[in-house]
Amino acid sequence: MAATHLSTDASIVYWDEGAGEPVLLVHASFGADWFAPLAALLPGHRVVRTHRAGYGAGRDLSGHLTVADHARHLAEVLHGAGIDRAHVVGHSSGASIALHLAGAYPDLVHSLIALEPAAPPAAGETRNPAIGQAISAAHEGDLERAFDLFLGDVMSPGYRDVLARALGARGLAESVASGRYFFDREIAALVGWDSGTAGVETLEQPVLLVDGGEGERLGSPYRARNRALARRLRNASCLTMAGLSHAMPLEDPAAVAKTVLDFIRLQPIDTR
Repeated sequence: MAATHLSTDASIVYWDEGAGEPVLLVHASFGADWFAPLAALLPGHRVVRTHRAGYGAGRDLSGHLTVADHARHLAEVLHGAGIDRAHVVGHSSGASIALHLAGAYPDLVHSLIALEPAAPPAAGETRNPAIGQAISAAHEGDLERAFDLFLGDVMSPGYRDVLARALGARGLAESVASGRYFFDREIAALVGWDSGTAGVETLEQPVLLVDGGEGERLGSPYRARNRALARRLRNASCLTMAGLSHAMPLEDPAAVAKTVLDFIRLQPIDTR
């Protein structure tokens, strides 16, 4: 059953299910429920899944949240649930927020799996013109076109069908509608996020940086970003998942679950 955490500037809805070492799932910008299939595939763990502020049932009460604010909300949820240390899995913007969480609250994050972080970009990375076109479409009120422009270059063809199969027609519609918050609010927070100030280089936790093998064919930036980020981290490894794209939590949640479980089993939380 869902619970609600009321912060000073946001209302966060979360699910806390199962027993075992805690795993926090941090969803992407367009996908409040994109981790719902994965949450059901992590037996033997206490799984905490949220709707971040601005997405799904989560509410942004300030209108100007930063990446640091989103990370703080997650820390508050964990502390409120009595969780002192957790494995964290983040996807896209959620992976960037998870990186900030690990830097700002190092005692709270035991290990981190980052699925194609939205930021930081690699040095010399050029901006995809489709991003500007998507922003313009969103500001004109055409969220359907903005959705396809933004995601069409980083997800395998047929991604709408993938979303509809995994989440249903309503879930797909909610993903499209969530673009309003992303384009109006969160994209600015991601652009304004300074990973250096966030302490990325100081992270001691083991980090697994994951990209989808289809990204190379699509020309997406995530593999280059992960390799660049790995060089900055003290304890990072990289993994490419064949046949998957940026929609990986919905394309093959079982494969993503196996990746998560294989990694976190290598670094158990010491509860002595």
